[in-house]
Amino acid sequence: MLTATLSCSYYSFSGSLPGHIKTCAVPLFENETVEPDLVEDVTKVVVDAIIANGTMKVVGEFQADAVVNGTIVEFLDELDEFSGAGAKQLKIRVFANVKFFDKTKNKAIWEEEGIEGWGRYDSDGSEVTREDGKEKALEMLAKEIIDRTVSDW
Repeated sequence: MLTATLSCSYYSFSGSLPGHIKTCAVPLFENETVEPDLVEDVTKVVVDAIIANGTMKVVGEFQADAVVNGTIVEFLDELDEFSGAGAKQLKIRVFANVKFFDKTKNKAIWEEEGIEGWGRYDSDGSEVTREDGKEKALEMLAKEIIDRTVSDW
């Protein structure tokens, strides 16, 4: 007879950060694209993701142990799904170059170019609007940044 035991467990990534990093700052991202309001939107989503993760407290840059610096380098609207009548769904893709910098040790913990987030939206905006697609793309980008920041894999 085969029996299985299932349990719920909590997994914390906090052990992956250097022990001295308890606080983080997120200055406004730079924007090399023509998409309006992107700087504020990306910065807010990254701050919200750090707060939701709970591993670090978000503080001002002068008080922070570490800083997330980023530049949005590309923002694209691409055809994603096509039907006989034309474009059915589009995909927003946003790319950023990001650095997680340890202020205490004065060195980058990680740095990566071209981190991507994407989201889909309906070409006619009937169910999923462009703004919805943009929001999903930015949330995915923030998740990628947090994953790289709080884990070492």
